[in-house]
Amino acid sequence: MSGAAAQVRRLLNLVPYLLEHEGAKLTEVAGEFNVSEKQLRKDLETLWMCGLPGGLPDDLMEAHIGEGGTIHLENAEAIVRPLRFSVREAVALLVALRALAQLPGVADRDALLRAIAKLEEAAGERGAEASQRVTVAFEARATVLDRIRQALDTGRRLRLEYFVPSRDQVTERDVDPMRVILSDGHAYLEGWCRRSEAVRVFRLSRIVSIDVLDIAAEIPESAEPQDLDDGVLRPAADDPLVTLEVTRHARWVAENYPNEGVEELPEGGLRIALRAPDQGRILRLVLRLGADGRIVDPPALADQVRKTAAEALALYGDAGVPA
Repeated sequence: MSGAAAQVRRLLNLVPYLLEHEGAKLTEVAGEFNVSEKQLRKDLETLWMCGLPGGLPDDLMEAHIGEGGTIHLENAEAIVRPLRFSVREAVALLVALRALAQLPGVADRDALLRAIAKLEEAAGERGAEASQRVTVAFEARATVLDRIRQALDTGRRLRLEYFVPSRDQVTERDVDPMRVILSDGHAYLEGWCRRSEAVRVFRLSRIVSIDVLDIAAEIPESAEPQDLDDGVLRPAADDPLVTLEVTRHARWVAENYPNEGVEELPEGGLRIALRAPDQGRILRLVLRLGADGRIVDPPALADQVRKTAAEALALYGDAGVPA
């Protein structure tokens, strides 16, 4: 275990220990946790930066070493207080855990299922029933995952009907599956696409139909999993170029979207040039930004944003869209 990981684990045990043993001496605590007094002092200094998310500076923990080397801890009661979930929070967590349990390659599925069972019990009948209703929405994805898992386990090829939003069409392709991955909040199948003769990534929610073929998967030795640290959608040099202007409130776009260059604008804004392998993604981004972002080029995409915004506003009544 790395030094940082060991320290985090130690701190998680140190806080409740100090609360239970108010006034414990530095030498005793160091011996209890099998660390030097110097290391324990560093741990106690780290606690000065710990507290509840979103809390005020005065809410952070404070550790004091008094006369005789006694340790006194303040503002730590909330950290060890049992978590209380609302019904909505419990339902969201249950749905997410059930979706995770369906993914191939989960290291300890039994432990995950036990956690789900305990959370259902804690959520009560109302929470469990609500999460079951929401989980119905995952049935189609569960079928996809089951067949992908079957193909991975048996080394078989898959036949997909896959919706391509940029072309607004459904394509059929045979894929030799390599793995299921999570990126950008979505689940994807990565595999060797026989149609493209290359490694491709398919978003599970866009798979219209899927069948396991009685054909052995044959993945070329040259096929390597893609590096997805920067996300699934990685622009190519020949992808359309989009120029986007954002206010100072949306400067984060330049940090989170691969781009060709950034130019400073007055009042802290930015003009960002980025390649768009999926213009629909850029359209959704600009709609989400609202008044903090607009497309400068190409004009056709800017018009599409205005049209989509107008259609959305029309659903709320007679609200108009600024020219």
